[in-house]
Formats: sequence, structure tokens, C-alpha cells
Amino acid sequence: MYVCICNALSEGDVHTCVAAGADSVRQVKNACGWKPGCGSCTARLAEVIGRARATTEAQPSAA
Repeated sequence: MYVCICNALSEGDVHTCVAAGADSVRQVKNACGWKPGCGSCTARLAEVIGRARATTEAQPSAA
């Protein structure tokens, strides 16, 4: 599902950015090459980042 239509940013893209170390809206926007758009997706983006972090933190570390 798209998180941001203006930038064609999907939930999968957000999860990839979080797995690579991005942990804030700003960091995900920078990692994804975000271009300013309407801005209506920022709250939705924060929600998806929170879920992605929870998923990443719940996974056992490869040791």
C-alpha cells in the first residue's frame, strides 16, 4: 500500500529504510529521496515507521 502518493512511497519502502537504520520521519524522507508534495501523508508515514520499528525490534538479532 502507498504511504505517499506524491512520491510513490510504499509501506515496503518505509520498512526497507527503517531496516537500514532510519528511525524518524525526516530520516526516512531523506533515505527515500522525498520531494515536497502535499504533505498530507506525514502522519501516516510516522505511523508506518512506528510499526516498522516494532517489527524490526521484535526480530531476533543474527548473532
